[in-house]
Amino acid sequence: MKKSFLRAAAIACLPYCAMGFALATIPAQAADKAEAPKVSKAVSKFLVDCKKGVDTKDWKAAIAACEQAVAVPEATDYDKYLTERFLGVAYLNSGDRAKAGAAFVAVVKNPAAPQDDRDTLIAPAMSLASEANNTPLVIELGQLAVKNNINNPDVWNALAAAYYQNNDGPNAIAYAQKGIDAAVAKNTIPPYGLYQILAFTYDKTKDRANEVKAFELMARDYGKADDWRYLLDFSMETLPAGAKTSREIAALDIYRLRVVVNAAWAGQNYLEAEDAAHAIRSWGDSRQFLQLGTAAGALNQAKVAPVLAQINSDAKKDEPILPTVEKSAKNSKDMVNVAEAYFGYGRYADAIRTAQKAVDLGGVGVAEAKLVIAMSQIKSGDEAAAKQTLAGFQGDAALSRAAQLWNVYLARRYGAAAPAPAAK
Repeated sequence: MKKSFLRAAAIACLPYCAMGFALATIPAQAADKAEAPKVSKAVSKFLVDCKKGVDTKDWKAAIAACEQAVAVPEATDYDKYLTERFLGVAYLNSGDRAKAGAAFVAVVKNPAAPQDDRDTLIAPAMSLASEANNTPLVIELGQLAVKNNINNPDVWNALAAAYYQNNDGPNAIAYAQKGIDAAVAKNTIPPYGLYQILAFTYDKTKDRANEVKAFELMARDYGKADDWRYLLDFSMETLPAGAKTSREIAALDIYRLRVVVNAAWAGQNYLEAEDAAHAIRSWGDSRQFLQLGTAAGALNQAKVAPVLAQINSDAKKDEPILPTVEKSAKNSKDMVNVAEAYFGYGRYADAIRTAQKAVDLGGVGVAEAKLVIAMSQIKSGDEAAAKQTLAGFQGDAALSRAAQLWNVYLARRYGAAAPAPAAK
């Protein structure tokens, strides 16, 4: 499976892609507190001008006044805290991110800085240090956050990325997971970069099982086409062995999901999908996969034309006799074969009806039938019913994996997609 280009592009943007917070949201100044120390007289006149510059967005004037305050020999730690606080905001808004980062680092390390302000500024300080490729400083600040019990997903995000850059897989995984857990505890979607770090680190260590789990989370929470692509490709690579027919059906169901989530396809994917559909004589699916491949330019239309003509001929004979075959079906496997065919032709109501008959008959076709019902419900726009259908799904290893992937789609948090159009 070729994935080097995406991984190279994504890894190249770490730690920048991993940073999920907006520096523009930093408050212009710390909140006033009655118990705060007094500013030194020698510094106060400069800080008044510095604050005025920040308030009026005259960044040049603010920087000039704050630099005078910094130069006062008798300035206390609290004076320096306020001065660097204003300087960081002024430098950041004037475009000097390197000096802004240095100022915020000074605030974070200053013992006179209030804890809540250090908590606010440590993540931006780490982000700016990361931009400057100062990985040791990112790790130093991150460990300071650990020491101060700052449980911020953005901090773990930056720290995990720094450890990843240092090829420290165990710490990269540990802090990425901390960030994910912190976001989940706040009932928010974890930063995308944390999932990237998990997936890429597990890839480096050749831990495919956990890499796939990371891509499941990325697909569920962000739904990017490339994440679905890798999740489905890896799932096909590792699809559990079992009865040949069951594995072919599971593969077909995974390719059906690929259409729904609009994951990227390679030419070979279309051919593999058609093979899986052909194996169970689902001519509607076979036709759809070849049509999609030629429309995307991934398959040569002239080469595909004879195969497609034969499939159309087979479908023309097959679809009209499905009601007769349905009446003669004596067991769940025969009945679910009819349901599979109806699904391929985009006749989802008929697929649900016949698949439910298969479930009622019991036996070896029940798990496959439940998947057909759920997929048909999804294609019909009834995802609530599909969730109920797949709840507690039991089947062999291959079918269970296919059902799990459809459940990832049903649990997605990036917005509901419209049902895919019926095959023609």
